[in-house]
Amino acid sequence: MKALAIVDKGLELVAKKEIEELIGSKGKTEDTTVSFEIKKLSELIILCYKAQSVKRIILLEGKTKISNDLKKSAIEINKLVNKIKLNDWIDKQQSIKVECERIGEHEFTSIDLEQEVGVSMENSFEVSLKNPDLTIYLYAYKDFCYVGIDITGRDLSKRNYRIFSSSKSLKGTIAYALIKTINYNKQESILDPLSNSGTISIETALFTSNSPINYYKKDFSFAKLKPFKKDECDAIFKKEDKKISKDKTKIFSYDSLLRNIHSSKKNAKIAGVEKLINFSKTEIDWLDTKFNQKTIDKIAVFLPSISKRVDASKIKKLYEEFFYQAKFILKETGLIGAVCLKKELLEDIAKKNNFILKEKIIFYSGQQPLNVFIFKKR
Repeated sequence: MKALAIVDKGLELVAKKEIEELIGSKGKTEDTTVSFEIKKLSELIILCYKAQSVKRIILLEGKTKISNDLKKSAIEINKLVNKIKLNDWIDKQQSIKVECERIGEHEFTSIDLEQEVGVSMENSFEVSLKNPDLTIYLYAYKDFCYVGIDITGRDLSKRNYRIFSSSKSLKGTIAYALIKTINYNKQESILDPLSNSGTISIETALFTSNSPINYYKKDFSFAKLKPFKKDECDAIFKKEDKKISKDKTKIFSYDSLLRNIHSSKKNAKIAGVEKLINFSKTEIDWLDTKFNQKTIDKIAVFLPSISKRVDASKIKKLYEEFFYQAKFILKETGLIGAVCLKKELLEDIAKKNNFILKEKIIFYSGQQPLNVFIFKKR
């Protein structure tokens, strides 16, 4: 059987690696997707429960080319839809719907495509737009459309712990991708000196402790499908829960504002990892009083950028202090993973402090591009 993970653009390789780590399947990446083989459906349950890098998972029926011609595109999509043996997944009295996510320039909307494809299914099963038992998922990305059965039933990138957040908070999937991009391992020390609402540290703690990202939210759409028996699903959840570790970690979540520390602690408590993170109200220029020289393995941070509200001089001062402190506390083999909206000043100031740009990547948070810089000591 083939499955498809839908991810934010730029996170494909991170998701591919995570899927291999969780279920041992080596995937194939394309823009915003990872396709992979599964041997048994239980592997999808594990991914829904634990994957930190994906938005949605579907059991893939196939992929077809589409155009701006709505009717012709729907005909090709329906060829794949009609191959799905619905009776294997739901009973006659159960309901169904078609849902479409569309990215790209098309002369039709997601709703147009849903309605056009849904017409051919109305006579077979009852249609329920609010609470269907099975959802045929259409992922229309540019010139192609992926078709399959929705396994998750919701956007997995939305974290239930993000109650106390702000516009400066990273998405959970982006924060996870950042720590994986700097090759963080569970025994290392890692610092976020501008934690804001704590997302980077929380995602790190969830990964380090092997805690399922959806431990408190097990409501997946696969639960309504015939092959997924409740007792078998519960057994898998319990098996994965036994792998959770409460061992002490070296995760440090610092911020200069007390309200941000309070927000971080509250979010971490909701996520169930508050005791695994070391919180402290600390200014950037005091980091060398908190850590001995060359003791931190990794630094992961979302840095502010020049904007209408924040002028260049303030950002320049912050960057200079950040790299000055990082030079002192970071091990010789350590890495910095820095996310920022704009790249002005960052590379030059890093270079002046004897840091080399090891890699530059772009992650997308929805349609917003984020610059990701990986620095190492010269």
